[in-house]
Amino acid sequence: MLVKAKQSKILLITIIGLFLPVYALAGNLSGQVKVQGLRTPANVLVYVAKGPAPAATAAAPVIMDQKDLTFRPHVLPVVAGTAIQFPNNDKVDHNVFSMSRTQKFNLGSYKPGQSKTVVFDKPGVVEVRCDVHAEMLAYIVVLKSEFWTLTDKKGRFTIPAAIGGSSLASGKYVIRTWHPKLKSSKQVLNVTGATAGQLDFSLKRGRPGALYK
Repeated sequence: MLVKAKQSKILLITIIGLFLPVYALAGNLSGQVKVQGLRTPANVLVYVAKGPAPAATAAAPVIMDQKDLTFRPHVLPVVAGTAIQFPNNDKVDHNVFSMSRTQKFNLGSYKPGQSKTVVFDKPGVVEVRCDVHAEMLAYIVVLKSEFWTLTDKKGRFTIPAAIGGSSLASGKYVIRTWHPKLKSSKQVLNVTGATAGQLDFSLKRGRPGALYK
């Protein structure tokens, strides 16, 4: 009776499995970005426009530093809901603010050694400035999913197929680029099974487009 019960259970699981959808894990998305009008193809944002939503866990805080009258990094991509810390590691006061549509804020003047935090929960580009030092400029790019990366010094990039508790299943994806000094571009990529997606971009200097349309 025990053997028959086990056999019946296996048969039931097999039958159910036939009617369940199969989601094959896609391979990594890799490629290279070439640019015209810039010294280097580094730090171009490449992202999946409609990637899976992030895992339910809260994103870890990240840092946009202030050092030598410069925001570091110059371009900081994050997932919506991320808290960003703005430590003042200079020898002078700073006043970090933004008048961007995506998110307006003003941290007020604060002294060296102090830090303030802002949570960015709306997708879009946030231009960050200092009210005390007009030359200071940076960009926070708030994304809907975790599937993004920045190019290296040679313009190469790889977006892993699995990040945290999310993964890219086989299917069609729109891959976009963003850089403050380059025209944005997009490509549609069909990924099947564990086949790695390979795509290349050629970007020209100009005004970037919207992150999501």
